[in-house]
Amino acid sequence: MVLSAVFHGDPAQLIALLNAIERNCSCADPEVGKGKCPAHRALLDQRFLDGLVFARQMAERLLVEEFRA
Repeated sequence: MVLSAVFHGDPAQLIALLNAIERNCSCADPEVGKGKCPAHRALLDQRFLDGLVFARQMAERLLVEEFRA
């Protein structure tokens, strides 16, 4: 099992991801150990991170194409 993953997005996407993780972190919950909440575990999933970057890039491209004059 891979213990780390690499985020291949740009710095703005990384900041948005870290803000989302912070908003959805449940590590303060006594039932969950530090760094073991689903939000933090997502950071260790390379497929999740790659899919997230791909989806964000596709969304931007589709919005530009849809509303092009």
